[in-house]
Amino acid sequence: MKVKIPDDLFTWRESLLVRTQVIEMGMTYSENQKKLIGAARGGDVAGIEALRAEGFDLDCELKYGATALMLAAARGQETVVRVLLAAGAKVNRRNRFGASPLLEASEKSHVGVVKLLVDAGAEINLPHNNGDTAIFAATVRRDRKMVKALLELGADPDLQNFDGWSAKRWAEAETDISIQAMFGIKKVEVETMNMRAPASSAVEQPSKPLQSGGAVEGAFWTVFMRAASTGDTETVRRLALDGVEVNGQSPNGTTALIAAVKNGHADTAFELIELGADIAMTDVDGISAIEWAKKKGQALIVQGLEERTVTTASVTDADSKRVSA
Repeated sequence: MKVKIPDDLFTWRESLLVRTQVIEMGMTYSENQKKLIGAARGGDVAGIEALRAEGFDLDCELKYGATALMLAAARGQETVVRVLLAAGAKVNRRNRFGASPLLEASEKSHVGVVKLLVDAGAEINLPHNNGDTAIFAATVRRDRKMVKALLELGADPDLQNFDGWSAKRWAEAETDISIQAMFGIKKVEVETMNMRAPASSAVEQPSKPLQSGGAVEGAFWTVFMRAASTGDTETVRRLALDGVEVNGQSPNGTTALIAAVKNGHADTAFELIELGADIAMTDVDGISAIEWAKKKGQALIVQGLEERTVTTASVTDADSKRVSA
């Protein structure tokens, strides 16, 4: 049973995330790289131009293969995006996770930036490492504004990801009538649609039954796990609230929380805990989320999980005492 935790007990979540960002910003970057990151994220055109005047490479590789263009695109900084593109930033470059500037902008629903990038030569159907295109991800998020914009810009709704799902097929299996209309899906097609993934697709199904109701079946759980693995917190939250089993396990016992922790996504991990993820659950090797965080050397995530464990135990004990009284 999920325990309701008072909001004031979650202050550790925000503080941990801030500390994580500070550590990532300061450990390996040069001073100019730090200036570039701050200017790209904050929309500081003057700062960008100053670095350019010094001859600094505005398209230099940052942590995890990111670039200033990706950072600015993710923050919706249209003016900075224009300056970086004019300076020769590579519009189709991808970071180590497969995210391009366009994928970053579409993820945050920055339509204006997406249009700028496409005009500059961005490949609108360039996939993420897992095969997801911008329009597929937008469809999963039910981002109507972005789906509409991507279709108008020429995105292909029939391209399949590695699980055999296309944006159109996902829309057919979903219940969002407005998005279905964008894809030209008729009502009769929706009523007869089988929501299971194609037989040829190598989809990892959960070993525990999913909760019934709404558009929730194995394929949706697969996307839920992928979202946890890639740090897509918004999709994790939406699918969990739609009824996907937060503590479902894959054949090797991996839960969404373990997947998020193994890939270093603190924000997603903490959100999963708030949604009812069981910290104590282990995979088939008996390794829990906390133990995985320790194995991966993620000290801040370890601290957060341990603090949350103590907090939950304290609140549960307090509730028990009140009931017994």
